Amino acid sequence: MRNLLLILLLCSKMSYAQFIKADLVASGLTCSMCNLATQKQLQTLNFVDSIVPDLETNTFYIYFNQQHEIDFGLIKKKVEDAGFFVASLKVNYITKKGYRYFNNLLFADKAILFIDGFKEGKDTYLFKFIDEGFVTAKALKKYNKIKQVMGQPIMGKKESSEACLIPSDIKIYYVLAE
Repeated sequence: MRNLLLILLLCSKMSYAQFIKADLVASGLTCSMCNLATQKQLQTLNFVDSIVPDLETNTFYIYFNQQHEIDFGLIKKKVEDAGFFVASLKVNYITKKGYRYFNNLLFADKAILFIDGFKEGKDTYLFKFIDEGFVTAKALKKYNKIKQVMGQPIMGKKESSEACLIPSDIKIYYVLAE
């Protein structure tokens, strides 16, 4: 167990960074009541501080409460509970200056793997989730091709391209840095 923790520490970024905001585009919304139903579902999440909806683009600007751990799977579930789908999820991520970053983020119960690698040098990053349920079916096909070219597993919990072992109970999310 001690060796596993050491491996995880060496292969990941820890809590020196924060997710501060997400831009979620929902599909299937047809009216302001659909928008309101989705917003109400998202507001039940304890890690959501506030939400600013944009009715014209079906976008929800979600601001996170920094006191709680963020669960991206729950965001998707709440949109689906309202009867709609996530067409796009992008998150803003801030870093701590002077800290060395690797190509993955690893938390207690989730791993975020960068398909195109993590490009150091900025204070704020925008990551786009490219997993099933976080993009449209058409976009998923495109991103699965990119994953194959980059040598990343499409489904399941396998070793990353950096040979960091990820335990089987960890939820893996794939992202592209924009």
